[in-house]
Amino acid sequence: RFKTRILGAGQRRLEGRARQGWRKSPARLLPASPPALGRVKQQSGRGAAWEMQAWRKLGSARSRVCTFALAFASATGARAMATPAPARTGLAVGQMRSTSSPEDNLARCAQLCGDAVSKGAAFLSLPECFEFMGTPGTGDSLRFAQPLDGELFSRYRAVAKEHNLWLSLGGFHEKSADDPSKMYNTHAIVDGTGNLVASYRKLHLFDVDYDGGFRESDSTHKGQEALLVTGTPIGNVGVATCYDIRFPELFTALRDAGADVLLAPSAFMPTTGAAHWEVLLRARAIETQCYVAAAAQWGQHNPKRASYGHALIVDPWGEVMADLGAEGDGVAVVQVDKEKMAGIRARMPVSSHRRRDVVAVVVKDGGLRRVHAAL
Repeated sequence: RFKTRILGAGQRRLEGRARQGWRKSPARLLPASPPALGRVKQQSGRGAAWEMQAWRKLGSARSRVCTFALAFASATGARAMATPAPARTGLAVGQMRSTSSPEDNLARCAQLCGDAVSKGAAFLSLPECFEFMGTPGTGDSLRFAQPLDGELFSRYRAVAKEHNLWLSLGGFHEKSADDPSKMYNTHAIVDGTGNLVASYRKLHLFDVDYDGGFRESDSTHKGQEALLVTGTPIGNVGVATCYDIRFPELFTALRDAGADVLLAPSAFMPTTGAAHWEVLLRARAIETQCYVAAAAQWGQHNPKRASYGHALIVDPWGEVMADLGAEGDGVAVVQVDKEKMAGIRARMPVSSHRRRDVVAVVVKDGGLRRVHAAL
């Protein structure tokens, strides 16, 4: 459009000058179009000379304008090529409805990665069971379980590398080498070069009697340690999975270890989700004064399994920054504001106020006795 406007303006200026001066000849007012020049030559040599001079000037002007336009485009293009793209720094959560098809799930995750990058994310958390959603009571999840050095997980690492995007992949159905009668619910962190940085095995297993009942411990080993990952594009990341969010002591320990962001990718049940999901996530953010990011599954996965949705990101003050709703795949991206977080912590320093020296609860029951409990 820039070149078109320039050329149009230059052409109009010279044609106007030709009409006002150069086209006046002893023979007659000369036509403006080049095909008329032959007739002009026959009728008036002087008029033809004026007309040819005008068209030569117009052609020269067009050439100069074209040269200027090309030079301008070349210069701006060179500047654009020399200017690096702004660094992506956003934190993203994904929401999806996984199925029992690993290929379909991988394709959907890859699309969410592309969406996150286009919105400026440097780190994307995908929900629990992102790679496979089994049917309760059938044992298909255990049969499906894969090792972290296997072909399927390597394809997710390749997706991270392709997009230069850190991924939180939790939980993955990790096959146990020591005891194949059970698997691990593993939350893995992969960096933007596709390297597996660390993995966390879910500590608290979901054995409950809501929404048809669920006993995760029947097929899953408990993890044995908490995990904090430092040096990510969004800061220090505390790693958890789904049901873990009901245990505030884990999140307090992660905050004490230096967490800026707490991850809780989930596949929350509809009944417990409606009652507790947002309340729990906001409570963990307020208690720890950290960002809390919870990717989520949504909708009906199979006749026996459904999820609540509402992938959320909560800020350190407990305000919901993003909510992807009850239905639909997508990503939400926010910027982690460390200055804001530091200000909240400075004005209300709950971490330094915590009484770690108090380890005993006094119970009065017809007398006094001490029950030791870690706070």
